[in-house]
Amino acid sequence: MGACSSILKQIIVVAANEVAQQQEESKPTSQQPSKPSSQHHEEFQPSSQKVSSGDAVYSNLPANAEKVAVRNVYDGDTLTLQNEDRVRFVGIDTPEIKENEPFAVEAKEYTKSRCNKGDLYLVQSGGRDKFDRILAYAYVQQDDGSFLCLNEGLVASGLAVAYSPSVSERPDNWDKLLSLQSRAREKGLGRWSQFKDRDVVKTANGSAYHSRSCEHLSSVRNLTEMKESEAIEKGLHPCRSCLTLG
Repeated sequence: MGACSSILKQIIVVAANEVAQQQEESKPTSQQPSKPSSQHHEEFQPSSQKVSSGDAVYSNLPANAEKVAVRNVYDGDTLTLQNEDRVRFVGIDTPEIKENEPFAVEAKEYTKSRCNKGDLYLVQSGGRDKFDRILAYAYVQQDDGSFLCLNEGLVASGLAVAYSPSVSERPDNWDKLLSLQSRAREKGLGRWSQFKDRDVVKTANGSAYHSRSCEHLSSVRNLTEMKESEAIEKGLHPCRSCLTLG
């Protein structure tokens, strides 16, 4: 009888331990709440950091967009229409073909390949530049029916910089252009892959930054020194006489 009682007690203890273990396993551990959060970031982080032309895509065209036909693409931000009008993409600047600047060919191909797929839609900004070119936003329709803004797409791809001749002439989408530019620079896309942060200077009210030896600054005082990256973040562009980007 004593032996049977001892065996029965052992069985009860084992059973109790198994029940306790099952209950413990069913409880959330201190690490479990972090798992959904970690999986969430792993799922969405790549797309949130991705910089591409998709950042410049819209489901609809602006109401005042005008359909035009392209005759020739001169470089990334300049083209000629079938009616002989010349168009300059407002708010941006791409590398110069004639100066053989880095990524000039890539910028031209970006625009040319998309213009050759179909119609181009222009939204004029209301003026012309000193070369009598129409200043405009340019859109092309993509295969899925959405519309890519070439001005913004070039900046998002690192093939153009945000550009305005003066602060008063900055386009309506200036803040977005700066945001796209910042992200492209952080990713080292396009011409930003060769960027080197130099010491530059700016005047009090100018929209460009310069090298210290720039001929335009020979009689200018009260220059502000900064890193080129800081100048870019402020929306300044490199002086066409003394600097090319990075």
